[in-house]
Amino acid sequence: MQNTQTISTNKIIVFIVFICAALMTSLFVYHLRHKPAPQQALSPEIGIMFSNPRDIKSFELIRADNQKFTQKDFYNHWTLLFFGFTHCSSVCPATLDVMKRVYEKLHAKYPDLQVILVSVDPDRDTPEALAKYTHSYNSDFIGVTGKIQELRKLQSQLGIFSARDNSTGNDYQVQHTSSIMLINPQGKWAGLFKFGLNPEQLAKGFEDSAS
Repeated sequence: MQNTQTISTNKIIVFIVFICAALMTSLFVYHLRHKPAPQQALSPEIGIMFSNPRDIKSFELIRADNQKFTQKDFYNHWTLLFFGFTHCSSVCPATLDVMKRVYEKLHAKYPDLQVILVSVDPDRDTPEALAKYTHSYNSDFIGVTGKIQELRKLQSQLGIFSARDNSTGNDYQVQHTSSIMLINPQGKWAGLFKFGLNPEQLAKGFEDSAS
């Protein structure tokens, strides 16, 4: 009788162990199937995305329509942000042309996407001049200028270099960082895209980053 009870007890233990193992296996398989796919890393040839987007501190600039432009204008938008100027000979026109094509491609899927040109030449780039220049690429593009102290506040946060070449008199050029900054809808600096990308590369890089 005792042997029979021992056998029954052993059977119960084995059964319980089997059930627990089956449950653990089921949970493991469930988590594998429902684990979120890791975000696709951005190719180094395209740009850099930060694992932790960076805060942008306060600044106050002026839009081409003479309205204030502050860090709050980044909220609720994906933003492609480029620093340049209206008298730029090659880098700025090439970059804005690429962003024009990318904006036209992505706007339907990302209706809140905004493209912003921040002038590094506030002496010549009046709000009116910026409006004419940016709208020649797309009427939705935003031009921003302002006092040099406020421009530097934003530039320093994003690692943007600019230096005026005075050797050519009034027809001067401004050397500047040519990367395109990506600002996320939380108003944080999410990363950057390298200069020289074609529209397909920039569009894919943006979608990989925004997904």
